[in-house]
Amino acid sequence: MTTLLTEVSVTYSPDHVADGQKLSAFLDALQRDVDELRHFLTIYDEAVTMPGRYQSGGGGSSTAPVRPTERVALDDRRCSLQLELNRGVMWMPRAIAIVRGVTSSMDRTLADWEGESAHEVPGGLS
Repeated sequence: MTTLLTEVSVTYSPDHVADGQKLSAFLDALQRDVDELRHFLTIYDEAVTMPGRYQSGGGGSSTAPVRPTERVALDDRRCSLQLELNRGVMWMPRAIAIVRGVTSSMDRTLADWEGESAHEVPGGLS
């Protein structure tokens, strides 16, 4: 009987509830951030095809011919937007992999808790 009480006092902690609440708060923050990222993406999709809204540099008039396509292609601010899109493409697969890894680990552990063997769990060890 003393051993059982010791095991219960060791395995129970009010932090179990707090951990679930922390994960839920992290998921809420992640969802807000993904929504914000999606909002930026809709703006970027159009912006990367146009020059910056305001011309930078000196205010004098130029005698050079106007070449709109070249101006768009060489606009530093538009290129910066494209660079940020490329960085997003580079980093998002890692973020997805992390979330999927956490989900898979939780799924396997829950299946084990429910008494399923690793062979019965999708993605489990074979």
